[in-house]
Amino acid sequence: MSPSVPRVGQTSGVHIAQLCLSLAPLLNAHVLISGENSGKGSRSVMVAANAIQVDGLGVLSNNWLQYGVGINGRIDGFIAYGNIAILGRLQSYASFGSNIGLLRRLRAGLDVALYNNATIAMNHRQQACAVLLISAVVASKPIQAGGHNLTLYGGATRQTPIGRAADAFFTPASPAYAGIVGASVPISGNIALFFEYNPGGTQHSGGVGILYAFPRETNTGDRVGGKDTPAPPAK
Repeated sequence: MSPSVPRVGQTSGVHIAQLCLSLAPLLNAHVLISGENSGKGSRSVMVAANAIQVDGLGVLSNNWLQYGVGINGRIDGFIAYGNIAILGRLQSYASFGSNIGLLRRLRAGLDVALYNNATIAMNHRQQACAVLLISAVVASKPIQAGGHNLTLYGGATRQTPIGRAADAFFTPASPAYAGIVGASVPISGNIALFFEYNPGGTQHSGGVGILYAFPRETNTGDRVGGKDTPAPPAK
């Protein structure tokens, strides 16, 4: 899977450290999730990647594997393992979070959710904050475009470092913000692709993810797809 890789302008060696610190927040900015909850009993796996191409430095990347479950009709829970690569340094991390439904499109016209995630470094802990809290408000709506079903979503995210490190190389040194613009495209009854763009204050990044929703059994024993089955026509 090849993430979309926006390019960042030329830089000199003197500013490499400052540049990496400014780009680190964007490597953690992605949510790759819509405002719609998956439903109680749902289970899914997502593989995702996002990256920034820096001229003269190569690709800074964040890749992760996530497992999600539908706790009830309004709350999804997640656990994940990932790696961040910056200038040849590789940091592994674990994270857990939730997506809490606030509004549903049947009444509000849009699905709106509050996304929360806590990330803890597993190595190079002296170069990261103790816990990185990521919060986002995400709104989404399924539409039809050119005969294809897809879900458009957008919002904003805030990253809050807790327990700041003296050398915060892999995480923001202070609260950071970024926008969210994305789309989910179902390619089968249980598989969907996510594409997301995150504009920041001075830079931007892009990412992709592929989600597999495990089939669920109904009360009659029939197996049905997960949340990311083809979206119905927009109302």
